[in-house]
Amino acid sequence: MLRQKGDFVVDNNETATKRRRKIKVTHILIVLLLIGLCAFALFRLSVRIRFQNRIKAIQEAGLPVTLGEMNELYTIPEGVENAAHTFIEAFLCYDEWDKEKRKSLPSHGPAELPARTEPLGQELKDLVAQFIADNKQTLEYLHKAAPIEHCRYPVDFSVRLGQPMYHLTDIRNCSILLNLEAIIHAENNKSRLAFRSVMSNFCLARSLAKEPTTHSQLIRGVCQRYAASSLERVLNRAEFTDEQLLEFDKALMDAEDISSIPSALAGDRCRGIHVFKNPTLLIEEIVGGKTLPAPILELYSALGLAERDAIVYLDFINDYIDIAGLPLHKRLSASEIVDDKVRKVSKTHILFHIYSPRHSWIARLYLKIIAEIRAARVGIAVHRYRLATGNLPGDLEDLVPSYLDAVPEDPYDGRALRYDELETGFVVYSIGEDRKDDGGKDRPTGKGKKRPSSWDITFRIEQ
Repeated sequence: MLRQKGDFVVDNNETATKRRRKIKVTHILIVLLLIGLCAFALFRLSVRIRFQNRIKAIQEAGLPVTLGEMNELYTIPEGVENAAHTFIEAFLCYDEWDKEKRKSLPSHGPAELPARTEPLGQELKDLVAQFIADNKQTLEYLHKAAPIEHCRYPVDFSVRLGQPMYHLTDIRNCSILLNLEAIIHAENNKSRLAFRSVMSNFCLARSLAKEPTTHSQLIRGVCQRYAASSLERVLNRAEFTDEQLLEFDKALMDAEDISSIPSALAGDRCRGIHVFKNPTLLIEEIVGGKTLPAPILELYSALGLAERDAIVYLDFINDYIDIAGLPLHKRLSASEIVDDKVRKVSKTHILFHIYSPRHSWIARLYLKIIAEIRAARVGIAVHRYRLATGNLPGDLEDLVPSYLDAVPEDPYDGRALRYDELETGFVVYSIGEDRKDDGGKDRPTGKGKKRPSSWDITFRIEQ
Protein backbone atom coordinates (compact mmCIF):
# COMPACT_ATOMS: atom_id res chain seq x y z
CA MET A 1 0.00 0.00 0.00
CA LEU A 2 1.39 3.42 -0.94
CA ARG A 3 2.08 5.96 1.84
CA GLN A 4 1.05 9.49 1.33
CA LYS A 5 3.51 12.36 1.79
CA GLY A 6 1.87 13.36 5.09
CA ASP A 7 2.54 9.91 6.56
CA PHE A 8 6.30 10.36 6.01
CA VAL A 9 6.18 13.70 7.73
CA VAL A 10 4.43 12.13 10.72
CA ASP A 11 6.96 9.28 10.88
CA ASN A 12 9.88 11.70 10.71
CA ASN A 13 8.40 13.80 13.48
CA GLU A 14 7.89 10.74 15.74
CA THR A 15 11.45 9.57 15.09
CA ALA A 16 12.86 13.00 15.85
CA THR A 17 10.77 13.19 19.05
CA LYS A 18 12.05 9.78 20.20
CA ARG A 19 15.61 10.80 19.41
CA ARG A 20 15.24 14.01 21.40
CA ARG A 21 13.78 12.04 24.33
CA LYS A 22 16.71 9.61 24.27
CA ILE A 23 19.16 12.48 24.18
CA LYS A 24 17.33 14.18 27.05
CA VAL A 25 17.33 10.97 29.12
CA THR A 26 21.02 10.49 28.35
CA HIS A 27 21.74 14.05 29.42
CA ILE A 28 19.75 13.56 32.61
CA LEU A 29 21.62 10.34 33.37
CA ILE A 30 24.95 12.02 32.72
CA VAL A 31 23.96 14.93 34.97
CA LEU A 32 22.81 12.51 37.69
CA LEU A 33 26.02 10.54 37.32
CA LEU A 34 28.07 13.72 37.60
CA ILE A 35 26.05 14.80 40.62
CA GLY A 36 26.55 11.34 42.15
CA LEU A 37 30.28 11.45 41.46
CA CYS A 38 30.52 14.94 42.92
CA ALA A 39 28.50 13.86 45.97
CA PHE A 40 30.71 10.81 46.42
CA ALA A 41 33.85 12.92 46.00
CA LEU A 42 32.54 15.40 48.56
CA PHE A 43 31.62 12.54 50.91
CA ARG A 44 35.02 10.93 50.44
CA LEU A 45 36.82 14.24 50.97
CA SER A 46 34.70 15.14 53.98
CA VAL A 47 35.29 11.75 55.60
CA ARG A 48 39.03 11.91 54.91
CA ILE A 49 39.31 15.42 56.39
CA ARG A 50 37.27 14.52 59.48
CA PHE A 51 39.32 11.35 60.00
CA GLN A 52 42.61 13.20 59.57
CA ASN A 53 41.44 15.95 61.94
CA ARG A 54 40.79 13.37 64.63
CA ILE A 55 44.20 11.80 64.08
CA LYS A 56 45.78 15.27 64.23
CA ALA A 57 43.99 16.05 67.52
CA ILE A 58 45.37 12.84 69.05
CA GLN A 59 48.88 13.70 67.87
CA GLU A 60 48.62 17.26 69.21
CA ALA A 61 47.73 15.76 72.59
CA GLY A 62 51.08 13.95 72.46
CA LEU A 63 49.47 10.51 72.16
CA PRO A 64 50.37 7.65 69.79
CA VAL A 65 48.39 6.92 66.62
CA THR A 66 50.42 4.08 65.10
CA LEU A 67 51.54 0.68 66.35
CA GLY A 68 55.16 1.85 66.11
CA GLU A 69 54.49 4.89 68.30
CA MET A 70 52.57 2.72 70.74
CA ASN A 71 55.52 0.34 70.96
CA GLU A 72 58.03 3.17 71.48
CA LEU A 73 56.11 4.45 74.51
CA TYR A 74 56.35 1.06 76.23
CA THR A 75 59.81 1.58 77.69
CA ILE A 76 61.88 1.43 80.84
CA PRO A 77 64.90 3.61 81.63
CA GLU A 78 68.14 2.64 79.90
CA GLY A 79 70.65 0.67 81.91
CA VAL A 80 68.22 -0.50 84.62
CA GLU A 81 67.63 -4.13 85.50
CA ASN A 82 64.59 -5.55 83.71
CA ALA A 83 62.43 -7.79 85.90
CA ALA A 84 60.94 -9.40 82.79
CA HIS A 85 64.09 -11.48 82.24
CA THR A 86 63.74 -13.14 85.64
CA PHE A 87 59.97 -13.48 85.39
CA ILE A 88 60.39 -15.24 82.04
CA GLU A 89 62.80 -17.70 83.67
CA ALA A 90 60.01 -18.43 86.15
CA PHE A 91 57.52 -18.97 83.33
CA LEU A 92 59.84 -21.41 81.58
CA CYS A 93 60.13 -23.54 84.75
CA TYR A 94 56.38 -23.60 85.42
CA ASP A 95 54.93 -27.10 85.84
CA GLU A 96 51.35 -26.82 84.65
CA TRP A 97 50.37 -30.40 85.55
CA ASP A 98 48.24 -32.44 83.21
CA LYS A 99 44.69 -31.32 82.47
CA GLU A 100 42.87 -33.85 84.68
CA LYS A 101 45.13 -33.36 87.69
CA ARG A 102 44.95 -29.58 87.32
CA LYS A 103 41.15 -29.64 87.63
CA SER A 104 41.51 -30.49 91.30
CA LEU A 105 43.36 -27.23 91.97
CA PRO A 106 41.38 -24.16 93.05
CA SER A 107 41.33 -21.42 90.36
CA HIS A 108 42.41 -23.95 87.69
CA GLY A 109 39.25 -26.04 87.65
CA PRO A 110 35.87 -26.48 89.35
CA ALA A 111 37.49 -26.98 92.78
CA GLU A 112 37.00 -24.06 95.17
CA LEU A 113 38.81 -22.85 98.23
CA PRO A 114 36.81 -22.90 101.46
CA ALA A 115 35.43 -19.65 102.88
CA ARG A 116 38.15 -17.05 103.42
CA THR A 117 38.18 -17.44 107.18
CA GLU A 118 38.18 -21.26 107.14
CA PRO A 119 41.20 -23.61 106.97
CA LEU A 120 41.91 -25.92 104.04
CA GLY A 121 40.83 -29.53 104.29
CA GLN A 122 43.73 -31.97 104.59
CA GLU A 123 43.21 -33.48 101.13
CA LEU A 124 43.18 -30.08 99.43
CA LYS A 125 46.09 -28.93 101.56
CA ASP A 126 48.20 -31.91 100.48
CA LEU A 127 47.31 -31.36 96.82
CA VAL A 128 48.23 -27.67 96.91
CA ALA A 129 51.44 -28.44 98.79
CA GLN A 130 52.43 -30.90 96.03
CA PHE A 131 51.70 -28.34 93.32
CA ILE A 132 53.90 -25.82 95.13
CA ALA A 133 56.68 -28.38 95.56
CA ASP A 134 56.57 -29.19 91.84
CA ASN A 135 56.97 -25.48 91.10
CA LYS A 136 59.74 -24.75 93.58
CA GLN A 137 62.09 -23.38 90.89
CA THR A 138 59.37 -21.17 89.43
CA LEU A 139 58.64 -19.68 92.83
CA GLU A 140 62.30 -18.97 93.48
CA TYR A 141 62.51 -16.95 90.27
CA LEU A 142 59.23 -15.12 91.05
CA HIS A 143 60.53 -14.05 94.46
CA LYS A 144 63.86 -13.04 92.93
CA ALA A 145 62.14 -10.84 90.31
CA ALA A 146 59.69 -9.23 92.74
CA PRO A 147 61.99 -6.50 94.17
CA ILE A 148 63.11 -5.35 90.70
CA GLU A 149 61.36 -2.05 90.04
CA HIS A 150 61.23 -1.86 86.24
CA CYS A 151 59.72 -4.36 83.82
CA ARG A 152 59.29 -4.44 80.06
CA TYR A 153 58.26 -7.76 78.49
CA PRO A 154 59.76 -8.56 75.05
CA VAL A 155 56.65 -7.78 73.02
CA ASP A 156 57.02 -5.75 69.82
CA PHE A 157 53.64 -4.14 69.16
CA SER A 158 54.90 -2.60 65.92
CA VAL A 159 55.46 -5.95 64.20
CA ARG A 160 51.85 -6.88 63.53
CA LEU A 161 48.42 -6.46 65.01
CA GLY A 162 47.95 -9.97 66.35
CA GLN A 163 51.27 -10.04 68.23
CA PRO A 164 51.18 -13.11 70.52
CA MET A 165 51.23 -12.19 74.21
CA TYR A 166 51.84 -15.59 75.75
CA HIS A 167 53.33 -14.01 78.86
CA LEU A 168 49.85 -12.90 79.98
CA THR A 169 48.72 -16.50 80.46
CA ASP A 170 52.02 -17.26 82.23
CA ILE A 171 51.55 -14.29 84.57
CA ARG A 172 48.03 -15.36 85.48
CA ASN A 173 49.16 -18.92 86.19
CA CYS A 174 52.04 -17.72 88.35
CA SER A 175 49.74 -15.36 90.25
CA ILE A 176 47.53 -18.32 91.13
CA LEU A 177 50.64 -20.23 92.21
CA LEU A 178 51.73 -17.39 94.52
CA ASN A 179 48.21 -17.15 95.88
CA LEU A 180 48.22 -20.84 96.81
CA GLU A 181 51.74 -20.61 98.24
CA ALA A 182 50.69 -17.73 100.53
CA ILE A 183 47.70 -19.72 101.78
CA ILE A 184 49.76 -22.85 102.50
CA HIS A 185 52.39 -20.85 104.40
CA ALA A 186 49.67 -19.18 106.47
CA GLU A 187 48.09 -22.58 107.18
CA ASN A 188 51.46 -23.72 108.51
CA ASN A 189 51.84 -20.48 110.51
CA LYS A 190 54.85 -19.40 108.47
CA SER A 191 53.95 -15.73 108.46
CA ARG A 192 57.29 -14.50 107.05
CA LEU A 193 56.96 -16.76 104.01
CA ALA A 194 53.27 -15.94 103.60
CA PHE A 195 54.19 -12.26 103.67
CA ARG A 196 56.76 -12.81 100.92
CA SER A 197 54.26 -14.69 98.73
CA VAL A 198 51.62 -11.96 98.96
CA MET A 199 54.12 -9.19 98.26
CA SER A 200 55.59 -11.07 95.28
CA ASN A 201 52.10 -11.42 93.85
CA PHE A 202 51.53 -7.67 94.03
CA CYS A 203 54.90 -7.18 92.33
CA LEU A 204 54.01 -9.66 89.58
CA ALA A 205 50.84 -7.64 88.90
CA ARG A 206 52.90 -4.43 88.89
CA SER A 207 55.07 -5.86 86.09
CA LEU A 208 52.19 -5.16 83.68
CA ALA A 209 51.52 -1.60 84.85
CA LYS A 210 52.99 0.04 81.73
CA GLU A 211 51.87 -2.46 79.11
CA PRO A 212 49.65 -0.45 76.70
CA THR A 213 46.68 -2.74 76.06
CA THR A 214 43.45 -3.26 77.96
CA HIS A 215 44.04 -7.03 77.79
CA SER A 216 47.27 -6.55 79.74
CA GLN A 217 45.48 -4.38 82.28
CA LEU A 218 42.78 -7.04 82.60
CA ILE A 219 45.42 -9.62 83.59
CA ARG A 220 47.06 -7.10 85.90
CA GLY A 221 43.70 -6.61 87.61
CA VAL A 222 43.16 -10.36 87.91
CA CYS A 223 46.56 -10.73 89.61
CA GLN A 224 45.79 -7.88 92.00
CA ARG A 225 42.57 -9.61 92.97
CA TYR A 226 44.45 -12.86 93.68
CA ALA A 227 46.95 -10.93 95.81
CA ALA A 228 44.23 -9.09 97.77
CA SER A 229 42.32 -12.35 98.27
CA SER A 230 45.38 -14.18 99.61
CA LEU A 231 46.12 -11.21 101.89
CA GLU A 232 42.71 -11.55 103.52
CA ARG A 233 43.19 -15.29 103.97
CA VAL A 234 46.66 -15.03 105.51
CA LEU A 235 45.55 -12.32 107.96
CA ASN A 236 42.92 -14.76 109.20
CA ARG A 237 45.45 -17.57 109.66
CA ALA A 238 48.77 -16.01 110.73
CA GLU A 239 50.19 -13.16 112.77
CA PHE A 240 52.25 -10.34 111.26
CA THR A 241 54.35 -7.53 112.68
CA ASP A 242 53.29 -3.92 112.38
CA GLU A 243 56.14 -3.37 109.91
CA GLN A 244 54.84 -6.17 107.69
CA LEU A 245 51.30 -4.78 107.87
CA LEU A 246 52.66 -1.40 106.81
CA GLU A 247 54.35 -3.05 103.82
CA PHE A 248 51.04 -4.66 102.87
CA ASP A 249 49.44 -1.23 103.05
CA LYS A 250 52.07 0.27 100.74
CA ALA A 251 51.56 -2.55 98.23
CA LEU A 252 47.81 -1.92 98.26
CA MET A 253 48.31 1.81 97.74
CA ASP A 254 50.50 1.05 94.74
CA ALA A 255 47.91 -1.38 93.37
CA GLU A 256 45.20 1.28 93.62
CA ASP A 257 47.00 3.38 91.01
CA ILE A 258 45.02 2.98 87.78
CA SER A 259 46.65 5.82 85.87
CA SER A 260 47.70 3.24 83.26
CA ILE A 261 44.10 2.73 82.09
CA PRO A 262 43.98 5.79 79.77
CA SER A 263 47.33 4.68 78.29
CA ALA A 264 45.94 1.19 77.71
CA LEU A 265 42.87 2.65 75.99
CA ALA A 266 45.16 4.87 73.90
CA GLY A 267 47.09 1.73 72.94
CA ASP A 268 43.88 -0.01 71.94
CA ARG A 269 43.01 3.08 69.89
CA CYS A 270 46.28 2.68 67.93
CA ARG A 271 45.27 -0.89 67.15
CA GLY A 272 41.82 0.31 66.10
CA ILE A 273 43.25 2.98 63.77
CA HIS A 274 45.48 0.31 62.22
CA VAL A 275 42.47 -1.94 61.61
CA PHE A 276 40.32 0.76 60.03
CA LYS A 277 43.19 1.74 57.73
CA ASN A 278 43.76 -1.92 56.80
CA PRO A 279 40.39 -3.72 57.22
CA THR A 280 41.60 -7.04 55.80
CA LEU A 281 43.76 -7.43 58.92
CA LEU A 282 40.51 -8.15 60.69
CA ILE A 283 40.34 -11.42 58.75
CA GLU A 284 44.01 -12.33 58.86
CA GLU A 285 44.81 -11.68 62.51
CA ILE A 286 41.69 -11.21 64.60
CA VAL A 287 38.70 -13.22 63.49
CA GLY A 288 40.39 -15.87 61.37
CA GLY A 289 38.32 -15.33 58.23
CA LYS A 290 34.95 -15.56 59.98
CA THR A 291 33.81 -12.10 58.90
CA LEU A 292 33.35 -10.36 55.52
CA PRO A 293 35.47 -11.62 52.59
CA ALA A 294 38.60 -9.62 51.81
CA PRO A 295 37.29 -8.17 48.47
CA ILE A 296 34.23 -6.74 50.23
CA LEU A 297 36.37 -5.22 52.98
CA GLU A 298 38.68 -3.72 50.35
CA LEU A 299 35.70 -2.22 48.50
CA TYR A 300 34.29 -1.00 51.80
CA SER A 301 37.58 0.77 52.45
CA ALA A 302 37.85 2.17 48.91
CA LEU A 303 34.41 3.74 49.24
CA GLY A 304 35.53 5.59 52.37
CA LEU A 305 33.20 3.61 54.60
CA ALA A 306 36.05 2.25 56.74
CA GLU A 307 37.21 5.80 57.54
CA ARG A 308 33.59 6.78 58.21
CA ASP A 309 33.37 3.94 60.75
CA ALA A 310 36.78 4.90 62.16
CA ILE A 311 35.45 8.38 63.01
CA VAL A 312 32.65 6.83 65.06
CA TYR A 313 35.10 4.43 66.69
CA LEU A 314 37.54 7.19 67.67
CA ASP A 315 34.76 9.30 69.14
CA PHE A 316 33.63 6.43 71.36
CA ILE A 317 37.19 5.55 72.45
CA ASN A 318 37.66 9.19 73.40
CA ASP A 319 34.49 8.93 75.49
CA TYR A 320 35.91 5.93 77.37
CA ILE A 321 39.21 7.73 77.93
CA ASP A 322 37.30 10.76 79.27
CA ILE A 323 35.39 8.47 81.62
CA ALA A 324 38.71 7.30 83.10
CA GLY A 325 39.14 10.85 84.37
CA LEU A 326 35.80 11.04 86.17
CA PRO A 327 35.38 10.53 89.94
CA LEU A 328 35.31 6.78 90.58
CA HIS A 329 31.66 6.57 91.64
CA LYS A 330 30.55 8.19 88.35
CA ARG A 331 32.48 5.95 86.00
CA LEU A 332 30.24 2.90 85.88
CA SER A 333 27.07 4.81 84.99
CA ALA A 334 28.95 6.89 82.43
CA SER A 335 30.38 3.74 80.80
CA GLU A 336 26.96 2.13 80.62
CA ILE A 337 25.59 5.24 78.87
CA VAL A 338 28.37 5.10 76.27
CA ASP A 339 27.82 1.33 75.81
CA ASP A 340 24.15 2.01 75.14
CA LYS A 341 25.08 4.59 72.50
CA VAL A 342 27.44 2.07 70.87
CA ARG A 343 24.59 -0.44 70.60
CA LYS A 344 22.41 2.19 68.88
CA VAL A 345 24.92 2.99 66.13
CA SER A 346 23.37 2.18 62.73
CA LYS A 347 24.03 -1.34 61.44
CA THR A 348 25.28 0.26 58.21
CA HIS A 349 28.51 0.91 60.09
CA ILE A 350 29.51 -2.68 59.46
CA LEU A 351 33.21 -2.49 60.29
CA PHE A 352 32.52 -0.49 63.44
CA HIS A 353 30.22 -3.21 64.77
CA ILE A 354 32.79 -5.90 63.94
CA TYR A 355 35.39 -3.96 65.93
CA SER A 356 32.98 -2.42 68.45
CA PRO A 357 34.73 -0.76 71.44
CA ARG A 358 32.55 -1.62 74.42
CA HIS A 359 34.98 -0.89 77.22
CA SER A 360 32.68 -0.54 80.19
CA TRP A 361 34.11 -3.89 81.33
CA ILE A 362 37.38 -2.18 82.29
CA ALA A 363 35.55 0.39 84.42
CA ARG A 364 33.54 -2.43 86.01
CA LEU A 365 36.63 -4.56 86.71
CA TYR A 366 38.73 -1.78 88.18
CA LEU A 367 35.94 -0.41 90.36
CA LYS A 368 35.67 -3.87 91.86
CA ILE A 369 39.46 -4.08 92.30
CA ILE A 370 39.64 -0.64 93.91
CA ALA A 371 36.76 -1.55 96.23
CA GLU A 372 38.62 -4.72 97.27
CA ILE A 373 41.91 -2.88 97.70
CA ARG A 374 40.40 -0.04 99.73
CA ALA A 375 38.50 -2.47 101.93
CA ALA A 376 41.78 -4.35 102.48
CA ARG A 377 43.63 -1.13 103.35
CA VAL A 378 41.02 -0.18 105.91
CA GLY A 379 40.98 -3.77 107.19
CA ILE A 380 44.73 -3.61 107.78
CA ALA A 381 44.34 -0.25 109.55
CA VAL A 382 41.64 -1.72 111.83
CA HIS A 383 43.84 -4.74 112.49
CA ARG A 384 46.82 -2.52 113.39
CA TYR A 385 44.62 -0.39 115.67
CA ARG A 386 43.45 -3.50 117.48
CA LEU A 387 46.98 -4.85 117.86
CA ALA A 388 48.11 -1.50 119.29
CA THR A 389 45.16 -0.79 121.62
CA GLY A 390 43.65 -4.19 122.32
CA ASN A 391 40.25 -2.97 121.05
CA LEU A 392 38.45 -2.46 117.78
CA PRO A 393 37.79 1.14 116.75
CA GLY A 394 34.26 2.36 117.40
CA ASP A 395 34.25 4.15 114.06
CA LEU A 396 36.56 4.32 111.05
CA GLU A 397 37.30 7.96 111.85
CA ASP A 398 39.19 6.65 114.90
CA LEU A 399 41.85 5.43 112.44
CA VAL A 400 42.59 8.96 111.20
CA PRO A 401 45.35 10.19 111.15
CA SER A 402 47.45 7.52 112.90
CA TYR A 403 46.53 4.62 110.60
CA LEU A 404 44.88 6.31 107.61
CA ASP A 405 45.20 9.80 106.16
CA ALA A 406 41.46 9.70 105.55
CA VAL A 407 38.72 7.06 105.38
CA PRO A 408 38.66 5.89 101.73
CA GLU A 409 35.54 6.44 99.67
CA ASP A 410 33.47 3.58 98.32
CA PRO A 411 34.09 3.74 94.54
CA TYR A 412 30.45 2.80 93.93
CA ASP A 413 28.72 5.68 95.71
CA GLY A 414 31.42 8.10 96.82
CA ARG A 415 30.57 7.67 100.51
CA ALA A 416 32.94 6.29 103.15
CA LEU A 417 33.49 2.54 103.20
CA ARG A 418 31.28 0.68 105.70
CA TYR A 419 32.53 -1.10 108.81
CA ASP A 420 30.89 -3.43 111.34
CA GLU A 421 32.14 -5.25 114.40
CA LEU A 422 31.45 -9.00 114.44
CA GLU A 423 31.13 -11.48 117.28
CA THR A 424 34.74 -12.30 116.55
CA GLY A 425 36.58 -9.75 114.50
CA PHE A 426 35.20 -7.25 112.00
CA VAL A 427 34.21 -6.62 108.39
CA VAL A 428 34.97 -3.66 106.13
CA TYR A 429 32.95 -3.48 102.94
CA SER A 430 31.88 -1.67 99.78
CA ILE A 431 28.27 -1.84 98.61
CA GLY A 432 29.36 -3.30 95.27
CA GLU A 433 28.09 -3.04 91.73
CA ASP A 434 24.41 -3.23 92.61
CA ARG A 435 24.98 -0.06 94.66
CA LYS A 436 22.87 -1.50 97.47
CA ASP A 437 24.02 -1.86 101.08
CA ASP A 438 23.54 -5.52 102.03
CA GLY A 439 25.04 -5.14 105.49
CA GLY A 440 28.40 -6.70 104.65
CA LYS A 441 26.94 -9.88 103.13
CA ASP A 442 29.62 -12.08 101.53
CA ARG A 443 29.31 -13.77 98.19
CA PRO A 444 29.15 -17.42 99.28
CA THR A 445 31.61 -20.06 98.10
CA GLY A 446 31.32 -23.80 97.70
CA LYS A 447 29.06 -26.04 95.67
CA GLY A 448 25.42 -26.46 96.49
CA LYS A 449 25.17 -23.19 98.40
CA LYS A 450 22.38 -20.91 97.41
CA ARG A 451 23.80 -17.64 96.20
CA PRO A 452 21.98 -14.47 97.26
CA SER A 453 20.80 -12.11 94.56
CA SER A 454 23.13 -9.42 95.85
CA TRP A 455 26.12 -9.10 98.13
CA ASP A 456 28.81 -6.65 99.15
CA ILE A 457 32.55 -6.55 98.50
CA THR A 458 33.99 -7.44 101.88
CA PHE A 459 37.24 -7.73 103.78
CA ARG A 460 36.58 -9.89 106.82
CA ILE A 461 38.85 -10.78 109.73
CA GLU A 462 37.41 -13.27 112.21
CA GLN A 463 40.00 -13.66 114.92
